[in-house]
Amino acid sequence: MTEFYTCPVCGYRYLNRPAWRGRNASDEICPCCSIQFGYEDAAGGDFVERMILHARARAWWIADGCQWRTSIDPPADWNPIEQLLRIGVSPP
Repeated sequence: MTEFYTCPVCGYRYLNRPAWRGRNASDEICPCCSIQFGYEDAAGGDFVERMILHARARAWWIADGCQWRTSIDPPADWNPIEQLLRIGVSPP
């Protein structure tokens, strides 16, 4: 069985690798919110600053209507509200 990981920005649950393992980023791009781990959220290795960057990216994604942001088709069960709830964020 394939193991998947959750995006800390939007809650998308089908990432191939964890966004971060300690100080190492996956460099993966979330197909839902389009953040690239290790590029847009590097934060000089500062965990707290990374969480702030994730919150900021999430706010932009929500303000943009929680839209699917890449050309990859979303999964059949894709639901941005459920994604946000999965990561403990109240939907708009």
